[in-house]
Amino acid sequence: MKTSTPHARGRAAQHHILAVTLCLMLTACAGAGGFGGSRKINALSDPTMTLQRATELAVPGRATKADIAAALGPAGVVRFDSGYEIWVYRERPAQPNADSAELVILFTPAGVVQKARVRPAYQSQRS
Repeated sequence: MKTSTPHARGRAAQHHILAVTLCLMLTACAGAGGFGGSRKINALSDPTMTLQRATELAVPGRATKADIAAALGPAGVVRFDSGYEIWVYRERPAQPNADSAELVILFTPAGVVQKARVRPAYQSQRS
């Protein structure tokens, strides 16, 4: 039976903390103004592609940056010093200047999808 050393457990804990921190940052960035506020975020290149289908393509542990770029086109990209990247795609809004849902994909430094999630469009509140 193979046992893990305290160093290996500590390194695994550091990776877990990094992943959780990146996910929290990812959630914070996808606020009411959209990811990055006024930052340009590309719509899915195929107008018939749905966010549901795009999310299904972003298989954690399997899909790569090349796979996603080929299927969805160019993304809004945030690069971290750690080597992780976040790619963001926006659903085409039904009306001009309307808020739209976003697909947010986290890539590992090796270029493989770690996590993908959809940030729904915020509904405007009328008083």
